[in-house]
Amino acid sequence: MPGAVKQVTQLNTGRKSPGVDGKTALSTKERLVLCQRLNKHWHHWKHQQLRRINIPKPNGKTRGLGIPTIADRAWQALLKLAAEPAYEATAGERSYGFRPGRCTADAQQLIFNNLRSKTNGREKLILETDISKCFDEIDHKVMLDGVVLPIEALKGLKMAVKAGVRGEYPSSIKGTPQGGVISPLLANIALDGFENLGTNQWKKSRRDGILIRGVRYADDAVFICKPGADTKRLREDIDKFLKTRGLRINETKTKVSKATDGFNFLGWNFRVNSHGVFKSAPSSENYADIKAKVKTTWKNGATTDARLKRIGSQIRGWRQYHKNCDMSKHSLWSLSVRLVSCKGRGISQT
Repeated sequence: MPGAVKQVTQLNTGRKSPGVDGKTALSTKERLVLCQRLNKHWHHWKHQQLRRINIPKPNGKTRGLGIPTIADRAWQALLKLAAEPAYEATAGERSYGFRPGRCTADAQQLIFNNLRSKTNGREKLILETDISKCFDEIDHKVMLDGVVLPIEALKGLKMAVKAGVRGEYPSSIKGTPQGGVISPLLANIALDGFENLGTNQWKKSRRDGILIRGVRYADDAVFICKPGADTKRLREDIDKFLKTRGLRINETKTKVSKATDGFNFLGWNFRVNSHGVFKSAPSSENYADIKAKVKTTWKNGATTDARLKRIGSQIRGWRQYHKNCDMSKHSLWSLSVRLVSCKGRGISQT
């Protein structure tokens, strides 16, 4: 109980986001009371409705987040602590999103292992996929059938995913709120096995291995295909898999390309040059985002020292994320010089 409460009130990034009750934080006494309440009433928890927040997307549209109350988030965290080990025991090895002990760097390493010169990466094709409105459209039954929890907790979880948004609709018939603590786990459970599609395609000689290798991070995935792989059949398998879950592919973001042409995944651009050398670098969109973020921070009304400190933190985080990439063509020197000219010292050392 204390671990779940601490996670949502002190550790999570969005811990200060209020739900329908308007609370943004809990005092020490309130946290203790919440722990006692979870201990006594976890099996017949009454989940409140969600508060809607719309955040902008890169394409100009908005993404709706359903924010539960702090108490409801703590209850979801408690169920996640119980359900996650059972899922991890059988989860796919090439799924890296929102799982303990795994990160985007692991996916980057796997892509490198499958596209480097020793594996003839320049001869391979890449199927990039994107699931349209995954968290909003996913089927409740498929999602809940894969959860291993006591019956009382499953009943409560079913009520939680069906909790509507206050002021919009009283009950949800599909999807899981993106602001929920347990939502990423539920999405992973529903999509488990997606990255393994196509592994049943073999060459005549088994020593050549599997023709298709999938890599998934939450609802984003790429499939690395050897020469001879049937990409049309793979696409049919993907459509069938998603249809049973109430989902479909986003056609505008799904395409087949050559490894030598390059592709974007998780903020990186991966490419194999004509000599077979694999290269990874920040994608142009990701590079534009960090520059825009730095400029926005510099224009806010804080003091110069506070702005420089915040910008330095942003750039260090960005460079840390891309530490295993080729950064030679993604210098932030122009921003550094501009900021240093405004202040005797700047971010050039960050």
